[in-house]
Amino acid sequence: MHAIPDDLHAFLTEHRDSREYRRALAVKLALQDYPYATICAMLDVTPGFIAQVKAAYETTGVDGLRLKYQGAQPFLTSEQRQAVIAWLKAEQTWSLEQLRSHIETTYAVVYKSKQSYYELFAQAGITYKRSQARNPRHDSEQVAAKKKLFSNS
Repeated sequence: MHAIPDDLHAFLTEHRDSREYRRALAVKLALQDYPYATICAMLDVTPGFIAQVKAAYETTGVDGLRLKYQGAQPFLTSEQRQAVIAWLKAEQTWSLEQLRSHIETTYAVVYKSKQSYYELFAQAGITYKRSQARNPRHDSEQVAAKKKLFSNS
């Protein structure tokens, strides 16, 4: 059995993603001269996976075992999102088209999915289906007169 390099041992003791841990464990077992067939059975991996991660470790150290994907970058920064939410809260009426136009003209961002706009409405505490602040046909005097008429009946 060969000694495990300190950097690999430290990498394995840190709390990390299970995929990175599996990579490091495959390298550790390969460095300890375990047969690839045994490693494949223990970790449910292929011999090609073991060879690939071992070569990555030998080339770049533990950095070769880390996941490279960092996720998609959002279209709006968090500051821009907060500004849009503040704008929505300041408006008297809302519509999807108004929001889309505001974001496009202010930040040059157009979302492919309406869901992104709906999420902005939700974060602002607004039901996106509510396109007007109040019913334009609502007349409080007519409502009061009708209530009075029905209460006397």
